Amino acid sequence: MSDTDALPLLTVSAKRCFQRCAREYQFSYELGYRPVESDGPRRFGTLFHAGLEGWWRASQAGTDRLSAALAALAAAAGEAFDPYELVRAQELLRGYELRWGSEPLEVLAVEVEFVTPLINPETEKASKTWRMAGKLDAIVRAPDGRVLTVEHKTSSEDISQGSEYWRRLQLDQQVSDYFVGARAIGFDPAGCLYDVIGKPGIRPAKATPPEARKYTKDGRLYANQREADETPEEFRGRIIEAIAADPDRYYQRGPVVRLEEEERDAAFDGWQLGRLIREAQLAARWPRRIDSCITYGRTCPYFAACTKTASLDDPSLFRRVETPHEELTQGAA
Repeated sequence: MSDTDALPLLTVSAKRCFQRCAREYQFSYELGYRPVESDGPRRFGTLFHAGLEGWWRASQAGTDRLSAALAALAAAAGEAFDPYELVRAQELLRGYELRWGSEPLEVLAVEVEFVTPLINPETEKASKTWRMAGKLDAIVRAPDGRVLTVEHKTSSEDISQGSEYWRRLQLDQQVSDYFVGARAIGFDPAGCLYDVIGKPGIRPAKATPPEARKYTKDGRLYANQREADETPEEFRGRIIEAIAADPDRYYQRGPVVRLEEEERDAAFDGWQLGRLIREAQLAARWPRRIDSCITYGRTCPYFAACTKTASLDDPSLFRRVETPHEELTQGAA
């Protein structure tokens, strides 16, 4: 094993974490603590990603995609997962099969990892501090022969073509990094097929509180009121109706390309982030970014530890990880 094989890994997730808050990076990647329970949106994204992995692996193997996807979903959810969120995921997968099942893409690889030197774009020399690593959702060959990386994402945002969601991808570090990663494992991607799934915003209907109920003269509840919570199967019916009524709202794909200059800019971004993380390590200082304490109405899971109102060693709040890069399975991680 060479000296460079022992260098720590720098992933897109790690870089995003550091950009979000250096103190969060310290807790998560330097000390190896993770929240016991991730927040709802991330939990759903992780679950749905498991279903998509099953779908794409079955596509590569030429077996029943939907059955494989639903089985992978059930295995990832376990018994304690919110049944309403599971219904969302199941019906989104069924719609995904209807929307994209006939696309003539040859699947070349699924959930494939890479580890490669982090290159200084100015000197073209490898870093002596970091290696670059990641996992690509899939690699495909289009009918015209082009090889494309594939990136799956779930989102509650407007994902229509031309929206802010798509404009941001012009600067997305992950797309650029994964071009480098694909080349490192022997592929030459012409672009990225960005595959976005919109999460239905419909919520399960709850029973009307007894004190707020109103009845007609013949003793029936008003039409907009309920005696009992909506069941998961009743909820399923509404999800199916919503997806069928506007599939473009929930399924979008589009190409994302990188010009040589854009790849170079992204390489400088990644290189500089690596230097900033190293400076923080050497100084043993991890500045807090207060703007990240509450984002999109959710409090950072490390807030209690950061404010010293809870301990990182509290097993009800945090768990220790064997590797800071849990998404990777290679021994190098």
